Amino acid sequence: MACGGNLISSTGGPVTSPNYPSNYGNNEICEWLITTTTGSVIRLTFDSFDVEDGFDFLKIYDGANIHSPQFESLTGSESVSPITSTSNVMFLIFTSDESDTAQGFQFSYSEDISFGIST
Repeated sequence: MACGGNLISSTGGPVTSPNYPSNYGNNEICEWLITTTTGSVIRLTFDSFDVEDGFDFLKIYDGANIHSPQFESLTGSESVSPITSTSNVMFLIFTSDESDTAQGFQFSYSEDISFGIST
């Protein structure tokens, strides 16, 4: 199964690290670009997250690429709260180093069109 890709449906998942729920491999680089309906936002919900602490990372960006503002740089084993974008595009990149692996992660995403709350 390919690692990463373009995700363009309004809801999707589960999206997983390579080989999940078995351990991912060394030297992985996976990129996901999530695009939903214009005018909506994207909500990521994690079912699990466990990568080598301090060496393997899932970075989440609020936009189409690594030059967009970074939401999170996740590493280790943690409970991840839902993450909501500010637009209909979100970019994720997972990288692992040359040693030690873990189970990885699983998340799903959905579009939310009811975010226009006045302040």
